[in-house]
Amino acid sequence: MCERRKSNSGFSAFASSRLKRGNSVSGGSVDQYCRLPSCVATCLPSSVADEQEGHLSEIHAVTFSPNSGLLATGGTDRLIKLWSVAGGCLEKKETFDGSSGSITSLAFDPLGRCVLAATYDNAAQLWKVGDSKIKEILTGHTNKVTAAQFRSTWHQAVTGSQDRTVKEWDLVKVACSRTIQVFSYCNDVVCCNNVIVSGHHDKMIRFWDSRDSRCIQVVPVGAKVTSLSLSPDQLQLLSCSRDNALKVIDLRMHTVQQVFRADGFKCGSDATKAVFSPDKSYALAGSSNGTLFLWDITTGKLEKSLAGIHRSSVNAVAWSPSGVHIGSVGRCRKVVLWR
Repeated sequence: MCERRKSNSGFSAFASSRLKRGNSVSGGSVDQYCRLPSCVATCLPSSVADEQEGHLSEIHAVTFSPNSGLLATGGTDRLIKLWSVAGGCLEKKETFDGSSGSITSLAFDPLGRCVLAATYDNAAQLWKVGDSKIKEILTGHTNKVTAAQFRSTWHQAVTGSQDRTVKEWDLVKVACSRTIQVFSYCNDVVCCNNVIVSGHHDKMIRFWDSRDSRCIQVVPVGAKVTSLSLSPDQLQLLSCSRDNALKVIDLRMHTVQQVFRADGFKCGSDATKAVFSPDKSYALAGSSNGTLFLWDITTGKLEKSLAGIHRSSVNAVAWSPSGVHIGSVGRCRKVVLWR
């Protein structure tokens, strides 16, 4: 049995305003609307729904499609795999094979039609779901690309790299529209309206306005930032850092609001990923000992730990937008679906 929590009013208000305007796929004047997935309740996982030996070596990235029907995974074997999660089972649907470097980050576009991958060969790749060939390659970084995210529409993307830059991309022109010098290795990026947020090796989180060349805010978190997760209502930011802590940052005040720690939780690498649940009730991260930890956002207490499946460090976790499933991956090559 799973435990469910009703979504908070902030998320409900955000979800009720779920139509966003973007550009057409052709780049013309036709309007395209993206319906954001809604989650009325998060299912707190209690058991393993399925597990698969998903890759040939360590897995670094995992993410769900916007409709929660697909799970994408990628890692050091340079493969991206798409899994159907219908019926609570992992079924192989598609494999993207064509990268010349390890996969470090994955993101679906708002409609779930494309997958954007960050790679260790200094580039990002754009793949179309249902097509086994690379659609576009985004080149221009001079070191490993550690993060790649779509903006609110499919035709704009942002990447972060160890070359100390963040780049904005026009995917219609397949060109970099802006390069931001960000002062330190960038381990992750998220996009919030007109603001890009980057997490860094120098223990800082930086905020960049897309309409301004300046850094508009800096929040120190006391340790190397390994990941960032934006809450669905865009009011809070969750960071994971090498001091074995998750921190919730209030985006209105730009201050650390909460700090989550737990006995046994240890951040396993400079790229360990943590995420909010889709209704912002929980924070989720995997530990170097293979255990998943879930904290209650309201109380700040450790709600649950899930152990015994991963036998080594958990590198990344994802929560389905529907709130029903969790995906986890790590060094043991295993893809795990929780419910």
